[in-house]
Amino acid sequence: MKRSLLALLFVFAACKGESPATTSSAEPAKPTTPPPSIAQARELIANSAELGEFEFTNAAFTTPVNLANASEPVKASAKELADAGWIAIDGSTVTLTQKSRGDKRFLMRENGILDVVPLAKKEMGDVSAVTANADGSATAAFSWKWIANEVGTAFKTGTLHERYSTPRTSKATLIWDGTSWSVLKIE
Repeated sequence: MKRSLLALLFVFAACKGESPATTSSAEPAKPTTPPPSIAQARELIANSAELGEFEFTNAAFTTPVNLANASEPVKASAKELADAGWIAIDGSTVTLTQKSRGDKRFLMRENGILDVVPLAKKEMGDVSAVTANADGSATAAFSWKWIANEVGTAFKTGTLHERYSTPRTSKATLIWDGTSWSVLKIE
């Protein structure tokens, strides 16, 4: 028994100086790059292809040549284009006028559809905030607006008019590639 007690004291004395091993499941913290400044974010977004692609289909108008097949809002928009002299409406048939016949923005397709594009371009506004995200990316909140061209200004009412007369807000996700920031996406 004395031997057991002596062995236990020996083990206890030997282990007393050791601390238990700790394991951490957390990965070491990644070095973080500060997000771009508001001015830098504005320049990145304004010059990005993503801004050009964002909502680009909203810069167009499409109508069937036979307005009998069109919705009431499309008929109203076609009438506004006719009032501005861009198209003519004969009964329920849309035709191009002298004003639009040579204009590349007016595409009369063989399937009986008229596309008019572009009606507007985007103008970058201000970046109101840039926040760092946990994954190392950053989010920039910004404003922008459509600037209607001479065809787009023909729309005085309805969805197209509202779209081109109302300021917009969006968010851009910015990513760091190790050397510089770029725009990943705009929502």
